[in-house]
Amino acid sequence: MTDVAKITNALIDFITYVDDFYNAKSGIYPIKGMTDLMVIEAVQKYIKEDVNINGYVKDFCGDSVDRERIRDIILADNGLEWS
Repeated sequence: MTDVAKITNALIDFITYVDDFYNAKSGIYPIKGMTDLMVIEAVQKYIKEDVNINGYVKDFCGDSVDRERIRDIILADNGLEWS
């Protein structure tokens, strides 16, 4: 498997992980009105930004900290609230 394929698979897994937590229908912590596109755009924005999560340098690991930061981007960028 190429590095690009590994990265792509890791991102798909992470996007699924975020969706499992926050999708409006069956998420553990549903966000009413959240769409798949919102998740994808938030992940892109998060990965693109090198610094500035409360002043700390971040390393994307695809863990719960990253998931919560993605959630915060989704909420802020789309004017949404937790259900």
